[in-house]
This record gives sequence, C-alpha cells and structure tokens, in this order.
Amino acid sequence: MRLLLILANGLTRLLSWLPLGLLHTLAWPLGRLLYWLPWRKHAVIRTNLALCFPDLNTRERKQLHRDYLVEQLRLVFEAGAVFHWPQARLASHIETEGWDAVHEAADSDQGLMFVSGHFGNWELLNLYLSLHLPLATLYRAPENAQLNRFITQPRERFGGRMVPGGSPALRQLLGQLKNGHAVAVAADIQPKRGDGVFVPLFDQPALTMTLVTGLARRTGCAVFFCTALRRPDGQGWKLRFERAPELIQDKDPVTALTPMNAWLEENICRAPAQYLWLYKRFSRQPDGQNPYKAGTRQHDPDRG
Repeated sequence: MRLLLILANGLTRLLSWLPLGLLHTLAWPLGRLLYWLPWRKHAVIRTNLALCFPDLNTRERKQLHRDYLVEQLRLVFEAGAVFHWPQARLASHIETEGWDAVHEAADSDQGLMFVSGHFGNWELLNLYLSLHLPLATLYRAPENAQLNRFITQPRERFGGRMVPGGSPALRQLLGQLKNGHAVAVAADIQPKRGDGVFVPLFDQPALTMTLVTGLARRTGCAVFFCTALRRPDGQGWKLRFERAPELIQDKDPVTALTPMNAWLEENICRAPAQYLWLYKRFSRQPDGQNPYKAGTRQHDPDRG
C-alpha cells in the first residue's frame, strides 16, 4: 500500500503541472475507450441511468453513459489541482454565484452548514470553503491508516478539518455549529436504515440521511445548498450557493428533506454527466429489493 500511495502522489504531482484544458481534452478519448472496456461498474451506471431517466431512449442513455465516463476521468485528472495547486492558481479558475449571501450569514456569527452532492468536483468545493471559513467536513474514513492520511492531508491543506463518520462526529459537528463555524455534508450518501428516511429522488425511494435536518433544527444554523460544476474548455469550476428553505428545520424529517432531494434532482439535471452515477444510491429499498443485484435489476434496454 505504501508504494502505491507514493506512486499515486507522484502521479498527482505530474497532473498538477499540466494545463487543465489539456487534461480535460485527454479525458475525452480515454472516456470513450473506457466505455468499451469490461468493467463491473458499467452495470451500476446503466441501472442508475435507467432508474433516474426512464424517458431517455437507448441512444440517449448510451450517450449520457459515455459523457459521464469522460467527466469522471476529468475529475480524476483534477486530483493534481486538489492535491497541489496553490491558493492563487485555484482562485484564478473559480467563479462563484451566491457567495455574497454566505458572507452575510457568516457576518452574523451563526453557524453555517453547506450541503452538497457528488457533482462536478466536490473536493474543490471543500477546499474553497476552507480558505474562507473554519470548516469541518464529514467523510467516511477508510480502514487503512496510510490511505486515510493520503486522502485527508490534501483536503486539510488550507485549514479545513475532516471529521470521520460515527457517533463522535455528531458531537463535533454540533460543537462546530454552536461556535458559529461551518460544516460541510454530502447529502446524497446513503445512510444506515436507522439514520435515514425514504424521500423521493427521481421518483425513486431514496434512503436519505436525517443528519442535515437534525443539525439544522438543533442549532438554527444557516443552511446552504452548493455545487461545484466544471466549466467548459478547461476554464475551471463554477461554485453556486443557494440558501435552503426554512422547511429544512421541520420536525417531520420527510417534510424537511423533500426540498433537499428536489434540489439535488434539479441540479443533477443541470449537468447530468457530472454526477456520480457509479454510486449505488438506491441499494436500500423499503421492500428490501436491491436494483443493482442481477436477480432484481430491471430490464436494461442498453444491453438488449
């Protein structure tokens, strides 16, 4: 593992020296090639696209599948920027929308919660936030300690703090918010059954974490939905910030989280190829069925 991580660090260093536009261009033929190579994740991608975009015909769904692989490789190639770019270079490639509202909320000394999904380059979003605010970001820590250091060090290089999930995480996030600081949460991670409720997403029952509404209700923090989508022609990324509706604090978790999933769906549709389609978002269902298992997977027209 140590040798692999040394090689990975060297690769990210090499990627950081190359122009972003060149990396994005290289991702296009490689993504097209990946579409034709055998890979078990292709089935997951096909299932997700069939569940979320049933109105697309076979040709359109295949095109989205190919486009997604290109964007996923662009995300991989952007690791050089995430791991190594200095602040000034990152800032020159970032455009923001809605940041003034964040500043206004921060000046009021209330806690801030940033709720995102796996759009575009979510790692870069956390880096940007940590440049401007005392930030704690919830994440799933790998069991291997060396791998954990490898992924947390670049995420924390501008002063942010990564908080591994689990029981202690709730106390840390609550303390962060009550002290008037900021936390970041990816709202599209599927929780354990006891930590979530089923809320519609693309008309599918999606087990959705109650952590977001619980933190908002207990602290009265300002909640912002945010994305970091890739801009064309290697220009960089556009970060959008939108104040969440007050309904996010409703006592009924389904009522509170329905607008959040509606926001996720709306923003996925803004740039569907930039969403993380290889994640098994719907694997836990109310009836116990798993659409990603061969025996329960719905007919996939892309496979004939």
